[in-house]
Amino acid sequence: MAGTLTEAGAVARAVGRSLAYRALAAAFRYPGPGHIAALRGSLELTRAVSELPAALVAALADLDAALDGASEAQLGAEHVAAFGHVMLSDCPLHETAAGAGDPFRQPQALADLAGFYRAFGVEVAGGERGDHLAVELEFMHYLAYREAYALTCHGPDAVALVRRAERRFLDEHLGAFALTVARAIAGRTDGALATAGRALEQLVRCEAAELDLALAGAKPREAAR
Repeated sequence: MAGTLTEAGAVARAVGRSLAYRALAAAFRYPGPGHIAALRGSLELTRAVSELPAALVAALADLDAALDGASEAQLGAEHVAAFGHVMLSDCPLHETAAGAGDPFRQPQALADLAGFYRAFGVEVAGGERGDHLAVELEFMHYLAYREAYALTCHGPDAVALVRRAERRFLDEHLGAFALTVARAIAGRTDGALATAGRALEQLVRCEAAELDLALAGAKPREAAR
């Protein structure tokens, strides 16, 4: 558990969490040339962090194995099969497309996301939307890295600030959205992308436990370790 880690262990855990978010952000982008090699390299780095929960490491190992022999063209076909060419409410790549909505929900959610990004000096790359699954995963990658830096270079107040942001972002944005996507993918494809969906669900479960968050559908702390 996080509270029993040494300072070095807590830093390693935060770095490992950051790497896991980065790897899964890549897994949910449309694959281009070199995508599989880069993703597998990222997965290898993440799995080398011994402080991560065993269940998450196992899920990432399953994803690495599922990529063995796969091609970018195959992953691209799975991506289209799961997410289509337009936004879908039952298997969305964008948070504001998830579920039936209130006409005011999209601008409110996008404004809230922009506020999170702005507060930490992050800008969404041109042409991307702040509510894309990969963008939200990359933001959590950044926050977990900031946590590792705060543990190393700043005091407990700075660490607490970053962890509060992680907890709020998972609770208010990424958590339920990622679980919706992860579970929906299984009904649309059974390839490597489906394995990525299972790894994403495991990451959310472990992060909810890490941050003491009672997220709907996530396991309690003891079960996620």
